[in-house]
Amino acid sequence: MAGMNAALLIVLFINFAVYAAILVGIIALEVWLSRRKSRWPGLIMPMITFAASLLLVLGTVAFTRVGGATSELQVEDAETGAVIYQEQRVEQAPDWTLGDTAQVGLLLLVGNIPTFVLLGAYYIGREKLRREKLLEKMNIQDL
Repeated sequence: MAGMNAALLIVLFINFAVYAAILVGIIALEVWLSRRKSRWPGLIMPMITFAASLLLVLGTVAFTRVGGATSELQVEDAETGAVIYQEQRVEQAPDWTLGDTAQVGLLLLVGNIPTFVLLGAYYIGREKLRREKLLEKMNIQDL
């Protein structure tokens, strides 16, 4: 039992290390892309994560608002088995509420956490590039 717990901890640590390395690699790639002369390469990954968060929200909205419920009532004659009375009801799904809006807003906010992280790395990289250009301009003026 103790050996299994130790093995589980080792596997969890390895998984955490792999995920952390992937995250650091993605952020380093974002900083590298943002330091290019053109600003567009650095915006590719934030646009991808933003589009993924929009797909997450659209999928949630599409699959939680599925039509209404149908209920059916039938009364049959015990001797002949013929239907005496039949009633069908279609109940509409409730309208969009404030809680639904709050849920979608929270999902959009949480889904965009990677976008915010990548945009932060983008602005850090662009700021370093801007600072280097300013320093180069000052050196040229000093000459």
